[in-house]
Amino acid sequence: MMSRECRYILFIFFLIAAIDHKFIAAAEESTTEEIIVRPAVEYASGKLRDPFRTYLIKDEPKPLPQENADLAKPELDLGKLEVQGIIWGAKIPQVIINNKVLTIGDLIEGAEVLSIEKKGIVLSFNGAIFDLAAPGQGSVQAKKSM
Repeated sequence: MMSRECRYILFIFFLIAAIDHKFIAAAEESTTEEIIVRPAVEYASGKLRDPFRTYLIKDEPKPLPQENADLAKPELDLGKLEVQGIIWGAKIPQVIINNKVLTIGDLIEGAEVLSIEKKGIVLSFNGAIFDLAAPGQGSVQAKKSM
């Protein structure tokens, strides 16, 4: 009879041979590639929007600044901006200007809202900084140019 050690060695040998045989068979099967043909699906839902289409606005290249750009700078008409209310103590401060609710970073008439405080708001327009007073606080003043 064979010793116990010889039987273990033969068992391991046959196990390795069987595993090797399975890997070779799997490799031969994977060489035959199947081409999956999928039908072209077109989304048509009448008047509803297409959820597969992107609605992001793509950035267009900005034109190079010209030498006479300083002469043609538009000016901000502060008389058109009426501050109607300020919410300054919340997590997200808000201001109501011309019946529009704005937060920091929003644009109105081409001016960006920089900060919202109890005394008023600070706007930036073409490098110039403007203070708009809160309702009932006073007039509008230009702060400084950048």
